[in-house]
Amino acid sequence: MPLKSCTLLFIEDDHQIQELLKTIFEEDVETLYQAYDGKEGLALYREKMPDIVVTDIRMPLLDGIEMSREIKRMDRNQPILIMSAFDEREILLDAINFGIDGFIVKPVEVGELNQKLHQIAYSLHKRREVEHAREQMAEEKRKEVQSLYKLAHYDILTNIPNRYLFNEKLALTISKSRDKKSSFALFFIDLDDFKMINDTYGHKAGDYVLISFVERIKEVIGSEDILARIGGDEFALIMKYGEKREAREVLAKKIIECVSLPLQSGDTTLKLSCSIGIGTYPEDALSKEELMHFADTAMYRSKSKGKSCYVFYEDVQ
Repeated sequence: MPLKSCTLLFIEDDHQIQELLKTIFEEDVETLYQAYDGKEGLALYREKMPDIVVTDIRMPLLDGIEMSREIKRMDRNQPILIMSAFDEREILLDAINFGIDGFIVKPVEVGELNQKLHQIAYSLHKRREVEHAREQMAEEKRKEVQSLYKLAHYDILTNIPNRYLFNEKLALTISKSRDKKSSFALFFIDLDDFKMINDTYGHKAGDYVLISFVERIKEVIGSEDILARIGGDEFALIMKYGEKREAREVLAKKIIECVSLPLQSGDTTLKLSCSIGIGTYPEDALSKEELMHFADTAMYRSKSKGKSCYVFYEDVQ
């Protein structure tokens, strides 16, 4: 980072020195901020967050040491140069202890100050290069973790939760429903005659059917409902709200209706249908395994009834 790309805050109560350094450095930095005492300097620092701070020690209201100490509390990496006309060993040692980055003896020798500012600008550049590299590595790692999570938890074709994530969601839903003493429904949805579609029109058409099937169902379910692909043409849906049977029937009918709309695949118009089995918690089952089994049993009963319909497990018994 060249000095020209840096912002500089200069704090000095001597107006003549301020004007002199403004004349010399205003064109050498991106922006020059000027303050005339430590209190004003601290306020300007908080507002502008400059790249480099250059300050005198002896100033009214708040001296340069206390101001610098406060700045270092906010950002221990903030580069600060201190100017002093005094040979005060204890003050300078104190400044070193809390991390001051350099000293300039007054009267200020412009060449020396210019050299130190360029050194700090170079150090800032190298530090930011390292920080950027670390951020890039962290971002790449985050994306890698996200990618691995998605591969492990989501169906690649339809981009909805897979069986593994569905099991997690179902267990969590049961736990929350148990705590709230509430009810929910589990739908098992099977696309009818999907093997025939694959065999007749090929796997590309089959994939298109599955993607379209999912998109249609997503249009009619609630925003809190969870749709998952648990097998080739088998899907599960957790209907979180609507505790009455009538609401569950309405949703089942909507799913069957939207799925049955003609689907155009190239020059072919496909007629789809699905069979739905519905289990309820806690009426039908208290455990995840039993609830899944009962919803699956109800789904196969709907198949035996002629497909394109829904069956509640309570009606199977």
